Amino acid sequence: MLEILALQVIAATLGTLSIGVADWLHHRGRVRQPLHALWVASSSTAICLPLLIWTINVFLGVGVISRVLAGTLGALMILWMYRNLLKVSIVQRSWPGEAAFRSSSSPVPPSSRING
Repeated sequence: MLEILALQVIAATLGTLSIGVADWLHHRGRVRQPLHALWVASSSTAICLPLLIWTINVFLGVGVISRVLAGTLGALMILWMYRNLLKVSIVQRSWPGEAAFRSSSSPVPPSSRING
């Protein structure tokens, strides 16, 4: 049980770092959205795999059926996340201090006059 916990912590740490790198590269235009979506989906699935495999092995035992089920569920998780990540539109982030560098020709939305 302690080995699974250690493996889960390692997987979570590496997966989180991998997702952070993927987001960093994507927001700087180094990686396009399809590759970013695949990268994030794979990393997210890798975070879950140690616990998924352990759970399947506990209930079904170690064997071919367990491996096939774990592989199938892992593949379904990747495909489901990849498909949903491709649907997400890219939102342009505004960093603090960025407003000071905007040109005067860029459109500025009017302020709201709703009294509440």
